[in-house]
Amino acid sequence: MSEASKDFRATFDPEKHSIEEALAGLDKVPKDELQANIDSIVQRINALEKTVTAKISILPAFDARMYSIAIKSMSERLAQLRVKLVPKAKFSFKSRKTAGATPSPTSTPRSAASPKPTVSTPTIDQSQFLKFEDRAGEHLFIGSLSVSETEPGAAKDVALTNLTDCTINLVHDIPLSAIHVKNLKRCTLVFPPISGSILLHDCEGCTLIGACHQSRMHTSTNMNIYIHVTSEPIIEDCTDMRFAPYGKILPSQELDRVNLYDKVKDFNWLRQQQSPNWRLLEDSELQPEVVAQVLAKDRSEAVAK
Repeated sequence: MSEASKDFRATFDPEKHSIEEALAGLDKVPKDELQANIDSIVQRINALEKTVTAKISILPAFDARMYSIAIKSMSERLAQLRVKLVPKAKFSFKSRKTAGATPSPTSTPRSAASPKPTVSTPTIDQSQFLKFEDRAGEHLFIGSLSVSETEPGAAKDVALTNLTDCTINLVHDIPLSAIHVKNLKRCTLVFPPISGSILLHDCEGCTLIGACHQSRMHTSTNMNIYIHVTSEPIIEDCTDMRFAPYGKILPSQELDRVNLYDKVKDFNWLRQQQSPNWRLLEDSELQPEVVAQVLAKDRSEAVAK
């Protein structure tokens, strides 16, 4: 184990143990303090995950995998405790509603699927996020959303959840810090350069075009990803993931010269050989017209106004 890896473990392990202790004592917290404690644990788990992502280049593949599993385990435990201790949780994959409730189009198949979706997404507080959720067959433009003026100019997080056959345009003068993507099917997403991460779970048959600092993709399949990313992209429990540089279909002159789109780390493939779960797109497979189609509608509407 390298010195850098040892130093990281010396930082990671105490925080992991501290979070586990906080989880173990959560059922003893007074009800009026419960939500604050849950929010604090969420922030600590997310901070620990960001630390792992930031140091991924110096960590052995096995160690990185073990850290990821530990973070996922804590997130799942927190999600279970939240359901138990806070019955009116805002987000849950369990479909134990009354018979008269109308489920979303994707709720039935997700509840019948394997338990892999129980990752960290349900524990993230999305109350302040810009959101598109539970849509099908629509064009979605971030400029159509109302933005809180409590912090003018502050970067926003975006949440995209349960979208099917949609085109999503996040290119706007609203500054974005991170994009959280959950359960998209056959969608095309275009996003501007962002300072933070794109975190993606449970997606299938989608095309993503954008630039970011970090990219983490979980439990997804059959994806075309045109990306400019300044740290090694991470995939986990994914198959048929196809990558190409953002500059192949959009101008990239103003971006950092470093683009690690082709340095993908697969947490399910610890061998030295190429992972079978991802590959690079061939030039003949590139579809530059896709991004133009997504952006064109909002440009034409802006001109009309």
